[in-house]
Amino acid sequence: MQPYGAAAAPCALREANVFFRLLVAAQLMSLHAFAADELPKDLLLHCEDQMNAVMDVPGPQSRSAPFSLNLRLKDGSIADTQTGVVEGEECTQNNGEIKCEVTRQYLLPNSIIKRHSSVVINRSTRAVTLWVESWDYQGREASGTPTAHMRVLRTGLCRDNALF
Repeated sequence: MQPYGAAAAPCALREANVFFRLLVAAQLMSLHAFAADELPKDLLLHCEDQMNAVMDVPGPQSRSAPFSLNLRLKDGSIADTQTGVVEGEECTQNNGEIKCEVTRQYLLPNSIIKRHSSVVINRSTRAVTLWVESWDYQGREASGTPTAHMRVLRTGLCRDNALF
């Protein structure tokens, strides 16, 4: 006859083994959830739908038109592949949304353009919102009263490189 403790030892060992496996499985599931919300390293998107623009030169002029563009998200930055214009930097992904923003200045022969843009892409619905605002200034500095001001909102859907 086995002592009471000896018979209980295999049962306790099995329970500890099951508990350990459940603990490891829970940790792996949380790692998967964390990895699923990581920013892709390289993603090519084709986006299209509607663009609305308002330009103040000196009075407001508005325009609506369809848009179609290819965006490439690579190494935390998103750019228009046709123009090379960076639409966002320091991109992050949180709760299934990729968000990027950038402000840059573009020097022209007699003026400078200050341009701010932001991109939001919902990974599950593929909805994109691209907001661009720019100010044109005479001379070599983005200061004083702008000679023109433009706001552009593009909203639509994207397909990724696996789909086009």
